[in-house]
Amino acid sequence: MSEQSWPVRIRAEFAQRVLDLRHQHPGILASLDQHMTAVKHAIAELGERVGPASLLAYLIGYWDGAREKGWRAPGPEQPLDFATLRMTAVCLLLDAAAEPA
Repeated sequence: MSEQSWPVRIRAEFAQRVLDLRHQHPGILASLDQHMTAVKHAIAELGERVGPASLLAYLIGYWDGAREKGWRAPGPEQPLDFATLRMTAVCLLLDAAAEPA
């Protein structure tokens, strides 16, 4: 899979559901905000600039690590978990990084 297709795949598999729910449940929005802050901090701690390349690398690495530990995207009736929220937050950061300044 090409690197550019990762965010598309994540959105299709589960992130769009989370993004749709954030308007109905304010707690999801707050959680996503905390995850976005944590991701930016983790990337900065590595001495890297937070941008499309570092965010994409983080997303792919997080996905791989979660899958190796047996994680699967939650179904429509299952609760949202940490990994789902974390990867959705990275998708939001990638969206923001792609917007013109």
